[in-house]
Amino acid sequence: MEIILKDLQKKTPIPKDKILKAAKAAFRKLGVKQSSLSIVFVGTRRMRSVNKKYLNHDHVTDVLTFDLGEGLGEIIICPQVASVNARVHQTSTENEIILYVVHGILHLAGYDDHSPKDILQMRKMEKKLL
Repeated sequence: MEIILKDLQKKTPIPKDKILKAAKAAFRKLGVKQSSLSIVFVGTRRMRSVNKKYLNHDHVTDVLTFDLGEGLGEIIICPQVASVNARVHQTSTENEIILYVVHGILHLAGYDDHSPKDILQMRKMEKKLL
């Protein structure tokens, strides 16, 4: 298992060691056989651009996950959105970012969050993995 972290933004410090630990633990608990995962941290402008290009959603979002096939995956996170959401949910930005990593890994493991039932199941697994 190879996990690569890339920080393309400058505004929010990224707790790299904690993220790696959380990602490895989530993969282990889920039994996911991902061979390579890239976690990229981007600013709001880049996140909006990626969201528009690949999902046709013209807004900034918190996290996007791409299953690239053959055990390859990429999670893109916007720490600025995480910071805003952390205040709303009364948690730390660090915890919010780690939640996004776990959320992305759940997508790679086949979980979805399109229906209320799927969202509930995903939230339960997030709590279990955190």
